[in-house]
Formats: sequence, structure tokens, C-alpha cells
Amino acid sequence: MKKAVVFVFITALALSMLAFLAGCGGDANKDEAKQLMMDGDKYIDSVEQTTAELETLQGDLAASALEGDASAITGEAGAAMSEQVAQILEDIATDLTAAKAEYEKILDLDGVQDYKDYASKMIEAVDVYLEQLDYTGILVTKLGDALTAMAQGQDIDIISLMMESEELAKVEELGAQGDDLKDEAEQIKLDKKLES
Repeated sequence: MKKAVVFVFITALALSMLAFLAGCGGDANKDEAKQLMMDGDKYIDSVEQTTAELETLQGDLAASALEGDASAITGEAGAAMSEQVAQILEDIATDLTAAKAEYEKILDLDGVQDYKDYASKMIEAVDVYLEQLDYTGILVTKLGDALTAMAQGQDIDIISLMMESEELAKVEELGAQGDDLKDEAEQIKLDKKLES
């Protein structure tokens, strides 16, 4: 009987030590997870700013084309515009990839399940946004080709061309899907008070 009591006592002590050690590691990892989350989120914020720049540029180009002004898409201005769009798309891809890398580091930490749940959802969102970016690149190229053809005098219904394109449908579909996943991640952050 005495041996059984000693065994139970030692087992209980060992389990409490393991729980204590796990708790300590979890707290240490919580700070690291929080920092990684904030770093990833900064890249996502940058993506949102850069995407707004791209949308403004596309809007300006479309407006110019509809007014019959081809100066922004021909000659040196056209080449500069193409480079600008390519750089914006590259910047978005770079920031999305960097954000994903930060979130993936959270998944490698011990404990911090709430942060892992958030990171997993954001990784899903980033993957969708990267797929959306591929279609955006195709759409931008298609728009550029159409604008160039218009500048050369071809009669193109640019509105119909864009609105009926498979790429635009995919861009909108994937954008909505990515936004939904990001909203789910934000809800996890809010519910679990990950920023406090």
C-alpha cells in the first residue's frame, strides 16, 4: 500500500512538473507567436495599400481609354505604365509570400493553439490571394493589349471585353473567398483576444 501511495505521489509530481514546463514554454511562445502574427499582418496591410494603388491605376487607364485618350498607354508612357503595373504585381506577390512565411513560423511553435488557428486561416487566405494575383496579372495583360489595340485605331468594346472575361470572374470570386477567410481569421483574433 505504501508503495502505491509513493508511486501515485511521484506520478502526480511528475505530471505537475510537465504541466508547469509546458505552461512556461507556452507563455514564452505566446510572445513569439504574437510578434510573428503582427509581422505577418504588416505584410497584409502593405498588400492592401499596394492593391489600392493598382485599382486606382487601372481605373485611371480605363477612364482615359473610354475618353479616347491613348497617351497613357502608348510610347514611353505606355512602357512606363507597363513597368509600374508589373512592379505593383511583384510587390504584392512578395508581401503575400512574406506574410505566409511569418504565419508558417507560428505553426512550428509549441502550444499557442489560438495563434495557430489564426495563422492557419491567414495562410488559407494568402494562398487564395496568390491565386487571385495570377488571374489579375492575366487580366491586366488583357486590358493592356486591348488598350494598345484601341490606340492603334481598332474598334474594341473594352467594357464588354473586361466584364465578360473569365479572368475578371475568377478575380472577383477568389477575392471574395480570400476576404471571407481573412474575416474568419480576424474573428479568431478578436474572440481569442490575440492582440491584447
